Amino acid sequence: MSGRKGLWGVCSILLLNPMAGAQESPSGLVAALSGQEPASWAGLQAAGFTLGGWAAAGLNHNMDTPADRSNGPVSMTDRSDEFNLYQLALFMEKAVTKTAAWDIGGRFEVMFGTDTRYTQATGHWDMGLFSPRDERFYRLALPQAYAEVFAPVGNGLSVKLGHFYTIIGYESVPSALNFFSSHTYSFKSSPFTTTGALFSYALNGQWRVNLGAVTGADNVDRDFGAWSQMDGLTWTNAATDTSVSFSVLQGDVYLHQASDLLYYSAILQQGFGKWRYVLQHDFGAQQQALANNHDAQWYSVVQYLTYQATDSLGVGVRGEWFRDQNGFRYSAGTANYYALTAGLNWQPKRWLMVRPEVRYDWSHAQLAAFDGGQRTDQVLLGIDAVVQF
Repeated sequence: MSGRKGLWGVCSILLLNPMAGAQESPSGLVAALSGQEPASWAGLQAAGFTLGGWAAAGLNHNMDTPADRSNGPVSMTDRSDEFNLYQLALFMEKAVTKTAAWDIGGRFEVMFGTDTRYTQATGHWDMGLFSPRDERFYRLALPQAYAEVFAPVGNGLSVKLGHFYTIIGYESVPSALNFFSSHTYSFKSSPFTTTGALFSYALNGQWRVNLGAVTGADNVDRDFGAWSQMDGLTWTNAATDTSVSFSVLQGDVYLHQASDLLYYSAILQQGFGKWRYVLQHDFGAQQQALANNHDAQWYSVVQYLTYQATDSLGVGVRGEWFRDQNGFRYSAGTANYYALTAGLNWQPKRWLMVRPEVRYDWSHAQLAAFDGGQRTDQVLLGIDAVVQF
């Protein structure tokens, strides 16, 4: 967890939302109803495999009632007055055991829904799965398919090989790992998946380093020779409930033209009992991304404040400033986007999460950013539900 998209993203969301820890347990709706884990039916549980998935669905109401029902430039929860299946995901996983012995595991994940329009990888990996002519906003994606090897070297070295979520950013592609149902502009403008190799090593009890070589942001085989580095460093202090991370993706987007992409994300998290504060800063720059071979830049600051009122109920607010310096990420030209979101995160059952929210977006831009270029702000009322299988 986009989601956040990678290992650090998942860990950071778990720190933000204690309820998400239960979400990651293999015990979902199927086990609650049948008393058995899905993997046990296929005889895979004894071999260390888990089978699972989730469904996320909901609707939004735009107070301006746009004629095209688009909430853009807001992504994912971008359709007004339409009930949508955002994500239907299934996975099979064998987590590596980090002991004194070598171990091999991996994960395969498939996702269908309206969110996959934004998370599909380029090339033949996702784009060639099926024709979207009759499915409107629904697409199919394979966001993760990797093997993982654990080596008992020093404090323990693990490596992922294949296709997996990036370690960049804070919010997660898997919906259940996020406190809010909607996403930030920063999330939409950051990498989602990468393909290659990612090494992870714990330097000690507080420091962890990630080093990777990948084929770039959201790319599998479009430009296989355009390699990038993806690295990260995380510091965690359990005594003060503090964590800081810095991750970066840098390399060419295309093989046969100047297209260097630099994207970094810095995240601070601080807990205060039932309160948690998160500060995130992202920066992106791409060479010759614009017409006339001009470069593009974008950057953002996002803040989260949540309060875990009970074991099943959390409340939170999120504020963002996103600067589209050259009009590359969105379509309103040079622009500042602002968003303020308030919501609840209610988990009446271990396998069920409900997230109502209200969101106000406004912009200072060359062109009006909302309601098909007619308005400079908008108010969205949204609610979704996430069911863990």
